[in-house]
Amino acid sequence: MPDVPSVFTLIKVGFGPSSSHTMGPYFAARDFRGIVASGRIRGGRLRAVLLGSLALTGRGHLTDAAVAAGLSGCDLGADPVPPLPDVLAQVRAAGAVRVGGRTFRFNPDEDIVFDPSAGDLPHPNTLRFEVLGEDGRVLVSEEYRSLGGGAVAGGTFGEEGARKGRFTMTEVLRACRERGTDLVGFVRENERQLGLTDVDIDGRLAGLWQAMRDSIARGLRTPGVLPGALGLARRAPGLHAALQESDRALAFSREMDLASTYAIAAAEENAAGGRVVTAPTCGAAGVVPAVLRVLQETLEIPDEKVHDALLVAGLIGLAVAANASIAGAEVGCQGEVGTASAMAAAAACYLLGGDVEAQVDRAAETALEHYLGLTCDPVYGLVQIPCIERNGAAAVGALHAASLAVLCRGEDRISFDTAVAALAEVGRDMSPKYKETGLGGIAGRFREDRRGP
Repeated sequence: MPDVPSVFTLIKVGFGPSSSHTMGPYFAARDFRGIVASGRIRGGRLRAVLLGSLALTGRGHLTDAAVAAGLSGCDLGADPVPPLPDVLAQVRAAGAVRVGGRTFRFNPDEDIVFDPSAGDLPHPNTLRFEVLGEDGRVLVSEEYRSLGGGAVAGGTFGEEGARKGRFTMTEVLRACRERGTDLVGFVRENERQLGLTDVDIDGRLAGLWQAMRDSIARGLRTPGVLPGALGLARRAPGLHAALQESDRALAFSREMDLASTYAIAAAEENAAGGRVVTAPTCGAAGVVPAVLRVLQETLEIPDEKVHDALLVAGLIGLAVAANASIAGAEVGCQGEVGTASAMAAAAACYLLGGDVEAQVDRAAETALEHYLGLTCDPVYGLVQIPCIERNGAAAVGALHAASLAVLCRGEDRISFDTAVAALAEVGRDMSPKYKETGLGGIAGRFREDRRGP
C-alpha cells in the first residue's frame, strides 16, 4: 500500500489571507505559547523573528497580526474569523500577553522582527520565537518552519509537520488495479487505515464542502474594498449580478464565466482574511470550490458525489506535496494555483465519468503542465494581485482540462507524476525573487512603475 497521508491534512478549514504566511505562523505562535505556559519562567519579554519570505512579504500577508493572535491566545478558528488587524491593535494596546497565568511584555511593533537578511535557512518560511530575560538574554527559543497549506514543523510539532508521505500517482493507480477499486475507494480505505471511520470521513467531507460553499456565498454578497494599501474593490458581487441579468455568457460559455466568478468570490474572501478551505492553500482556495459548485449546479450532482470528488482532488494535491511542494515560497505559484487547478481538473473529470486509469490522471496533468514556471509575485505582499484573478483563470483551466481528458480518451504521453517532477525541477531552478518575496515579477515591476522615471 503506498504511503499516503490523510487528505484532511491538505484540505482543511482555515483563514486567509495565506496558509503559509498567516495560518502557519499563527499555529507556530500558539505552539510556542503552550511551551512557555508549561515552563517555569515567571516573566520576561516575548519576541518573534520572521525570516526569508515571511520577512519580505509578511506585512502584506498579516503575518505579524497572526503571530500576535497566536501568542495572545486568540482563537482564529471561529466563524467568522476575528479581523486580524483588530486583534493586532488590541495586543499592541495591551503591550503584554498573559501566558500560563503570568505576564510577558510584548509590543508587536518592537518585538516582531522582520529580518530578510538571514541566509542558508532550513526553509524559506522560517520563524523563531524567544523569551528574553530582563538583561536581554535568551531564556527560551524555538524555531519553526511554515511548510505550506498551514502545515508547520518545529516546536512540539517536531518533524511530523514535515511528513509528506512517500507515494506517486503511478503507485496509486497500480494499487487500484490490483485491488479492483477506483480512486475514491482507494482514498476511503486509506483513511480507514489511518484511523477514521466511514462516519468520520463523511462528516469531515460534508463540513469541508459546506465551508467551501459558504466562502463563495459570502464573496458573492459582500461588496466593498479589500484591506491593504492597494485599495482593491471586490468584484465578485458585480460579476455575479451581471451574469444573472444576462441570458448570454460574458465571454465564453456561461459555465466558464460562473466558475471564474465563484473562484474570484472565494479568493476575495480569503484576501479579506475570511474563513476558507485550503485546497491546497489559502492563496488558491477559490479554484476547487468554484469548479465543484458549477458542476453541481449544471449537472445536478448530489452532495455525496461531490464529497467523493473532494477525495480525488485531495489525493492529487497530496501527490504534489509529496514529490514537489505546494508552498509559493519554495516553488512559486505553480505549486499553489497550479496544484489547485490539477486538483479541480481531476475532481471534475471524475464527476464527468472519466476512468481512473487514464482520464483522471490526464486531466490533472493537463491542468498542471500549463502552470509550470508560474511565479509567486504578490503586489505589496497582499494575496490580491495577481492572486485573485489567477484563481478565476485556474478554475476555467481545470474545466477545460477535464473536458479534454474525457473527449480525447486514452492515455496521455505525459503522466501526472512527470508533470509533478517537472514542477519540482522548475521550482528548484527558479530565482528566489519570483518565489513569494515581492522582489520580482509583477510585484517588482509594479514597485518600479510606482517610483516613476
